[in-house]
This record gives sequence, C-alpha cells and structure tokens, in this order.
Amino acid sequence: MNFKKTILLVWLIAISLTAVAQIPNGNKESKEAYLLRLNRMVDSIKAAKKEGKQAKQPNTNTGYSYSQYGYSKSTVDNAYNYLTAAEKEKVKNFPTVPEAFRTSIEAQDFLTKMIAINAKTALAQYAKEKSMPLTGYCITYLSIQNKAEAIVRDAEKVKNDFYKLNPKINFGKDVGKTYVSENGLVYLPLGDASFADEVVTANYISGNIQFAKENCIGTPNYVLMKDLKNNKGIYSLGLNGSLVIQFINNALVDVNGPDLFVFEAGEIEPTNVEISKDGKNWVAVGTISGGTAAIDISKVAKPNDYFYYIKLTDLNTKSTIAGADIDAIAAIGSAIKLSLNAEILFDLGKANLKPDGIAAVKKMAKELVQLTKGTITVDGYTDDIGTDDSNQKLSLERAKTVSKLLQQEIKNSGAFTFAEYGKGKLNPIAPNTNDENRKKNRRVEIVIAQ
Repeated sequence: MNFKKTILLVWLIAISLTAVAQIPNGNKESKEAYLLRLNRMVDSIKAAKKEGKQAKQPNTNTGYSYSQYGYSKSTVDNAYNYLTAAEKEKVKNFPTVPEAFRTSIEAQDFLTKMIAINAKTALAQYAKEKSMPLTGYCITYLSIQNKAEAIVRDAEKVKNDFYKLNPKINFGKDVGKTYVSENGLVYLPLGDASFADEVVTANYISGNIQFAKENCIGTPNYVLMKDLKNNKGIYSLGLNGSLVIQFINNALVDVNGPDLFVFEAGEIEPTNVEISKDGKNWVAVGTISGGTAAIDISKVAKPNDYFYYIKLTDLNTKSTIAGADIDAIAAIGSAIKLSLNAEILFDLGKANLKPDGIAAVKKMAKELVQLTKGTITVDGYTDDIGTDDSNQKLSLERAKTVSKLLQQEIKNSGAFTFAEYGKGKLNPIAPNTNDENRKKNRRVEIVIAQ
C-alpha cells in the first residue's frame, strides 16, 4: 500500500466514525474527543509527509526511483504520539523505525524484526476491534515495511546486474553492499570501503547555507530536517563552489558500467566531475544532473589506471540550498589500497625486510586470502633525499621484496597477476620538509584490483 492510500484509508476511517456512535469498549474518551484525536493524528501524518518530501527523480542508471524506497520517519512517530498510554502499550514491541534505510542490509534487519510482530495481523485485529488510532498507526508502519521489502527485492537485482557486467570481480563473500540513495539503488563491490576518506580542499564561494565539509566523507548519512540549516550529513558546494576529495584506502578504477556514484540530497543539481591520479593533473569525465548520479570513466581510463582524487564543481544552480548538496562519494569501480610504512619494513637505505616487516607483510597477506583472483600492484616510494636514480632503484627493490613475500604467503597466488614499480620520491603523501613527513613518504603501497 503506498503512502497516499495510507492517508486516504486513515482519513476515510476517521470520517466514517462521525456517522457511528460506537467507541471501543473500555475507552473513557467521549466520541467527540476520540474523533478529534484521530483527525489530529491524520493531519499530523499529512504534515510529516509534506515536510519530509524528497526529490523523486528517476535514476537513469538503475531504473528505480527514490519514491520506491524513501519515507519520513515522522509519519510513524507522529501517529504514535497520538496514541493513548494503553494503546502505546499494545505496540510497545514494534521495532524502532530507522531514520532511513541506508543499505539493503538495514532494510532486511528491519524486516527480520517485523516477523515477530506481524503488523498485518495486528492491523486486521485493530480494525476488527474498531480501534482506529491503532489501525492508522499500523498502516503507517506497514508503509515503511513495504519500503524495506522493495529495497531488499530490488537490491538483489541491482547486485546481479553488476556481476553480469563484471563476473570476474570478487572481493570476498559479504563484502559488497547495496546502498539507498535519493536517486535509486547502487551496488558497491567493496562495501563501506568504497567511500571517500578525506577532504583535500573545499572552495565555498557563495550560497545561503554552509555545512561542515567533512559531512561528505564516509558512508551516506543525510537526514532532512524541518529547519534546513540543521540538515545532517551533507555539504553544499554553494554556487560555483568546488570540492576535492581523496580515496586513501581504495582507488577508483574502470569497470564495466558506471564507475563513480555521487550521493546527493534532493534532485541532482548540475555538477562537473573530474578525476586525478595525483591531485594535480585533472581529467574531465562528465556531469551529474537530473536523475544521473553515476559516471563512467571508461573513455579516459586505461587498464591498471588508479585514480585517488575526485573534484566536483557546481554549475551555478540556484535552489533552496544553493549548490549541489553532497552526502557521500563512492567508487563503484574500486580497488583495495593498502600501505605499509618503510620504517617498519626496512632499515634505512636497505631493501631486506626486518623481522617486524616480515610480520607486517604476512599479516597483510592473511587479509587478502578471501580474494580469489586479481591484479596486485606493489609500489615502492622514498623521500626526496638522494638522487632520483638511487631512489628509484631502492624503491623498486623494496617493492619486489614485498611482492615476493606476498606471493609466497597467498596460497592461491597463481590466480593473481603481480606487478612491481619503483616510484622513488614521486607522489609524496606529505611535504618533504621535515623528518616526520619524510618517514610518511617512505612507504610501500599495495593496490588490489579485479
């Protein structure tokens, strides 16, 4: 039952009561007070739905619209608030409705809890008893249960569609997740590790509400508030503003189909998207707008290209909150990125692993046993001290040493393709201005793609 039918049914029940005098046995309220409470309950649910109205643009990437999955928690909360103490006691075991279903896993958890309740049976019982407030409450609850059922059902299809296009990708059982965005569902094979880790720069030029830039990092957590300035979990670019984020624990790679997904609150406002390997040299990959939340980088990405930086630039779109409102940014085409500090692995200027280094690489190998196949790239890095030739040679020797031990430890290493590169002082993660930063730059990075 969709929400419009829910409201209509509760409203018709309320109106029908005006024609009858029967009030549930044991109800000490007058008929007038009972009807007033019920009508206020209906009005409150309507108001909550209006306040929580979300953009419902169709997602051209999945074919599903957010209206199939989105809901306002206030509809249930407001209905509950109009129950008497005795009525609340009857529904005390109903599971708490989450602020939103972020993943299909959360939706399934909710459905599992609902099994013990059986809201449909409760609805039939309360309707039979002519307990209209409880009937209305159950109907609002069932509308959210229906949303959860739709998410779980469609999530399986989205996941299967991804693996039809990318049958060779396998990061391990139960790693991937299907997430709910305001523009549909998206499957991410690396799960929570797919999301941006750090804000590099946020250039806010003008707008009406400026949120904390960190709001766009990590998994989706947007919450719409009645007072928009109190919205949670989003960062607004502002008019013509820009944002640069970085993937640290993963990398963006090209897979079959869309590779990058932007979780934006409300209707997607026109935003340019660029990607970069080093945060300096940028490549334009397209524009997100309307119902398009995903970007395919296949036209600019070569095999074994790894991108770590994303730049979003608002295209001067005026709206209630000026500029694109970013909830989260995720790599659909994703590679695992792991980093080991060279100080743990090697003595200064050496390429032979220390005992602690051997233990660290063996520990990393255990984390990779869940993978069945892929390409493992091992990159060695140094600081800026020494000549370019000596740094390149040392970094390559270290990469080969780590790669050799990984191959020995990963029992199914024959299913992997290994590549080692010496990057020398390239791509520092900190300015080479002091000893502490130089220690950070002396490292070995391992990227696993499929």
